[in-house]
Amino acid sequence: PPPATHPVANLLLAGCLPVGMHEGKREGAYYVLVGGEAHETQGVEPRSKRELMHTSLTYVASAYDKLRKAGVPRDRIITIVQLKDYLEAHEDGKYPKTMYLKECARLIKEGGADYDYKMVCPSTVWRVMLGLKDEKHPKVVPREKGKIRSVTLAIYSHGDSHPAVRTERADEEKKTETRAGIDTNLMGPPVEKPHLDPLKHEWFVHMPYPNQDKEIGSQMLSFVATDGATNAGKCRNNPPCYLYATQLRAIFCSIFAADPNRPVVALLNYCRSGGGIEFLRRPNTRKLLGANNWPLFLMSSCQASHDALVGGLWVTWFENLSKKIPRISQSTSQKSDETLESLFVEAKKSYHVENRYEVKDLVKTFAFPSIFDQMDRNKVAVRYDTDLANVIAASVDGSPDYKLVEKMQQDQKIG
Repeated sequence: PPPATHPVANLLLAGCLPVGMHEGKREGAYYVLVGGEAHETQGVEPRSKRELMHTSLTYVASAYDKLRKAGVPRDRIITIVQLKDYLEAHEDGKYPKTMYLKECARLIKEGGADYDYKMVCPSTVWRVMLGLKDEKHPKVVPREKGKIRSVTLAIYSHGDSHPAVRTERADEEKKTETRAGIDTNLMGPPVEKPHLDPLKHEWFVHMPYPNQDKEIGSQMLSFVATDGATNAGKCRNNPPCYLYATQLRAIFCSIFAADPNRPVVALLNYCRSGGGIEFLRRPNTRKLLGANNWPLFLMSSCQASHDALVGGLWVTWFENLSKKIPRISQSTSQKSDETLESLFVEAKKSYHVENRYEVKDLVKTFAFPSIFDQMDRNKVAVRYDTDLANVIAASVDGSPDYKLVEKMQQDQKIG
């Protein structure tokens, strides 16, 4: 059956259960946590040129901590993130190092990141996911067919896209790079970002360092349309530092070719991460790849042309997952009504509810009550804000309840 109908226990939680409770010969679930950053902000030398804060480090550490508290064994979690690399750049006893030491305490205590410094690069993710072990990559996901129950890949970083073919940077292409509040009226609506043709663009996630395995790195880039990066501008023109959606797709193809029944769960949490799931929306592409039969559950934190919220889906996904693990692992049977789809729905609802102010503020940039100039402006503004807050995440899945929105609209019209 497709991954959405698999019990969560069968896909993700077997690694927490006693050995005698495993069905068949497959070992438990593996988790690969990746924390990326742009090379321009966290990979340049000397370190004094790097940004003060490291966006992804605390999120990877938090996910690691949640998984460990929930009972996932340390050897089933593989971390790829700049831990020591970042901490060594800051002075002892002072902020921000003191904060990061606290946030990453468990990860540090249990040996630190599995891959740190310059090993935080695209080729490391490639080798780890495909089980290509060597002296520099000792900890990888087992490659053998039928050996493990599932693998979860979670990536937190920055992301973007560039044209597939080199062009002079057209006005339409420049529009897609503009962020809300930049080159626009701060009080006006957010920038409209047109849909990008998935056949004419490459999406990617930033990594702080270029491929350290030169042979693998060359192979990884050989089938990606990188020519368009040449004139794409800063933070979009450094392909060796990017893990492309095209490469992730190749990773999935290789995994399922080697082990067709190994479920893969992937969380892409970065700006424009929706570009990484575009291929699943194209029937012909799915048919060509054989993806209709893949046990793949792929999530993105935003659409292909939009930016992700800080924390994004990452926080609510791992929060909800970590709550499920102990409940199922303490039962006497692996049978459970919990499904991956139900877990995702809960995480999505939490995401909508916890970030409802973002949607509320967005709505207010586009629409305001017509009675605003007819009554006390302050009272109207307060009432409008309150009413919006009550309906903006009122549906079962945390999205807007449009019947309540319609009622509110009528109420606002008549004052």
